[in-house]
Amino acid sequence: MDKDSFSDYAIVIKNLVKSFSGRIVLDGLNLKIPVGKITVIMGGSGGGKSVLLRNMIGLYQPDQGEIYVDGENIVGVGEKVMNDVRRKFGMLFQGAALFNSLTVGENVALPLRELTDLSDEIIKIIVKVKLELVGLTGFEHFMPYQISGGMKKRVALARAIALDPKIVFYDEPGAGLDPITASMIDQLILDLSRKLRITSVVVSHEMKSAFRIADQIIMLHKGKVLEIGTSDQIKNSKNPYVQQFINGEPEGVIPLKQTSEAYLKGLLET
Repeated sequence: MDKDSFSDYAIVIKNLVKSFSGRIVLDGLNLKIPVGKITVIMGGSGGGKSVLLRNMIGLYQPDQGEIYVDGENIVGVGEKVMNDVRRKFGMLFQGAALFNSLTVGENVALPLRELTDLSDEIIKIIVKVKLELVGLTGFEHFMPYQISGGMKKRVALARAIALDPKIVFYDEPGAGLDPITASMIDQLILDLSRKLRITSVVVSHEMKSAFRIADQIIMLHKGKVLEIGTSDQIKNSKNPYVQQFINGEPEGVIPLKQTSEAYLKGLLET
């Protein structure tokens, strides 16, 4: 397809299918991630969020469908091509995934040392700048065990933007954090997306966070896109599942009490 037709979208997914042991997790999924915006992908457990993320970053190969990242279809490409594509994005993992044997500065410097030929002096300057962007000026020589969970997430974010990516993926960025620290991470996502013109893709189940930061919310259910809209559009959705999800109601389309037969039937229908 013509790359120019994707100029407004950082990621375009067409008819994506992914199954495990005969169970379909992504079922002909279609979506578009606009350039320079914050898109939050939400949905209940087992709805396909994590599997979708792993497909977008090339860790999984789909059974069917196409995934265009910056206009290039990454489905079926070789490892060399995929590594070139991966230079275009950064990743903030759910648990921060810092290397405990490395200092904060060394963690941030890792992609620069692995993927560039920059000198040590230039790398040190870049590390300093990236840490300043996430509010951790002067923390280069700290070890991960010396800083809080929220600070670890910030270090991981500094590492994710070390190579000046076009796209940053966030896997549950507020997981394990207190509400104040989680809101600080949200503010960093907003600030970095605006200042650096980054396309942000956030996988989350935190409604307050989603409504705070999202330009677009994509709601998944049973491996399909159930609804797409702005925060206000999702809040005012007429879909009963969306309303049950965003309000955290124990009873609704998804019942609190469920028989094993109904559960197995639901698995077969996905």
